Amino acid sequence: MNFKHNIMNNFFWKVAASLAFLFLVGCSGGESVAESSPSAPDQPGKPEDPTPALADDTIPAHSFQMGSLTGFEAGVRNGNTSHAGGNSSTTYYNLPLFEVYDFKMTDSQWWDDIVEEFEYSGMDYICPNCRGCLPDPKKYTDHGDPNRIKDLIAAIKRRGSDLKVAIFDDAPASWAAARNLDKYGAYVPVLSDNDLRNKSLTDKDQVYPIDDLNDIYKYIWDYNIKLAFANFYGPNSDNNQYLFRYKGKPVLYIWSPNGFLNVEYRALGNKKPDCNGRLKAILDKLHADFKSTFGEEVFICVDGAFRDRDPQSANSADAFNNWFTASEAATNRSSYTLANFKGHNVGVACPGFLCNDRSGSRMLFDAGEGKRLTKALDYFVKFHATLVLLEGFTDMVENAAFFRSKDTKYYSFPNQRLNLLRKYSSSRAYPLEMNVEAETCDKFVDNTPGNGGNQYRSGDIDIKTCNDGYPGWCVTNTAAGESLEWVELPYRNGSSVIRLRYSSNEEVKVRIDIDGKEGPVTTLPATGGGWKTADAATVTMQVKGWHRTVLSVVSGNIDINKFTIVASK
Repeated sequence: MNFKHNIMNNFFWKVAASLAFLFLVGCSGGESVAESSPSAPDQPGKPEDPTPALADDTIPAHSFQMGSLTGFEAGVRNGNTSHAGGNSSTTYYNLPLFEVYDFKMTDSQWWDDIVEEFEYSGMDYICPNCRGCLPDPKKYTDHGDPNRIKDLIAAIKRRGSDLKVAIFDDAPASWAAARNLDKYGAYVPVLSDNDLRNKSLTDKDQVYPIDDLNDIYKYIWDYNIKLAFANFYGPNSDNNQYLFRYKGKPVLYIWSPNGFLNVEYRALGNKKPDCNGRLKAILDKLHADFKSTFGEEVFICVDGAFRDRDPQSANSADAFNNWFTASEAATNRSSYTLANFKGHNVGVACPGFLCNDRSGSRMLFDAGEGKRLTKALDYFVKFHATLVLLEGFTDMVENAAFFRSKDTKYYSFPNQRLNLLRKYSSSRAYPLEMNVEAETCDKFVDNTPGNGGNQYRSGDIDIKTCNDGYPGWCVTNTAAGESLEWVELPYRNGSSVIRLRYSSNEEVKVRIDIDGKEGPVTTLPATGGGWKTADAATVTMQVKGWHRTVLSVVSGNIDINKFTIVASK
């Protein structure tokens, strides 16, 4: 994450670029937060490589709960960030397959796609990256507004998904940048010399008042964390079922405060502020206020910098994590870590990373077509992680995103990252029923140029919106000789029926091929323009595994919403 700068416009890009070096160099401090444990070794730096990478169908049984940090600021939701990628010194390779900007998608459509992709990935929870919201509308910035979590919940309901939600508090933004915006009109964690001069501020105004809860706490709790969880309680109590719970408690992650606490303040004689006992006090107050406001305990997992800055915080945190460190200048540089505290083994990882700091220096973790992430997940399996948080589902700005992508430099096909996540899902790798949306195919053959439906993605594939019970998209205007291909899909051992959801005004014929072997041609009756489900193929696998799947149109014109792989056992 390294100060989440999935920016919403040029202003936020400039802010993020100026701060990138500050946050990327020392993400979590250099010290481990792991306690002695035979199952989760002290692992502050470069992890031990597990023995060798595991085959898809032989990944050992494991029970960690896995989710991904997800930025949802305006620039990501409306596609401006990806569209305006040229404003960055970093090349954005993993641009989303789902093209919000070009096809003028709505907020609800963006959330619908995010929920569908999470559901496809098999992850247990989504972790929205919350950065706070100020009450003055003149100071409003749509840069992680916790009130917008209601839109996520609405999308989960529309799809009928069982996806759960944890909350991430992006401390540099919500604790410091939001306060500075409210007090000084500058949305930055650390005020620059120009800010001080232009606003007639003293050096003392730069100091983050960690010892003054009356100043800072409202930005942490009232304007962010409380607003985020309010989406699940009180008048919204019917949403409580969507809260992600670990050990029976709702989960709150808090990122590192190092970025705005490690600055050497001239007003303090170039001394770092004393945090001893003060971060603990904030955690204690958060625990108490959550219980008094929402009627239950919260599980708080904080960045290891909390204990580095304030050893007493170990008495109040429920768990720690060691965030990854991307800076090439760092001594212990790793794209994944595992921290054990109070019996909770918390793993964090990024699938790859590419971002330039303010000097233009490159910070790179080569994704290696999923090999880097595979090493991390193998490590979490081997050393019995219990909770896993991955960076960062929509983080294209740092080339660390998991969503379906057009990236052909670091990955081979659009669904590759999502497939890898499902392979390591504790309970969903090989589901009894697997929904596969037609528009999400990895490859396609289309006889007409361009996207005739002008929706979802670019290329010679025709996609339009459809409202077949659930608002979404379908492949349309198909013809004989056209096909949709998925490089790999999961099949359980035994027989599975592939059920096609389609619409057609005429009789059509389709064929489903597995691993290059042609299947029988299936004739489907006309639906009169409505949507129907029909069995398109039955396949039998001797062992569970992932297989190339191609859906071909043999004759006729058919709209295809999705197909469902339904296993017999």
